[in-house]
Amino acid sequence: MNDPKPHNPTPDAIRKARLTVGFTQTEAAHMVHASMRGWQQWEAGERAMPPGLFELFMLKTGQWPLDGIAENSTVR
Repeated sequence: MNDPKPHNPTPDAIRKARLTVGFTQTEAAHMVHASMRGWQQWEAGERAMPPGLFELFMLKTGQWPLDGIAENSTVR
């Protein structure tokens, strides 16, 4: 997990992240409040996915931990 986090996710990274958790494109899009068509365009390389949405997807699906915060700790 010490790999650097991409600032601009590639279409392959987006697809791999979705497939890792077994989501359809529709399910993945709903996770970050985007349209299915938008997700398709990100995976096809037709549009760049905003880095913040990729980070949100990775955090919500447990693929990236919150830096410096233990799972059971309270955020203040």
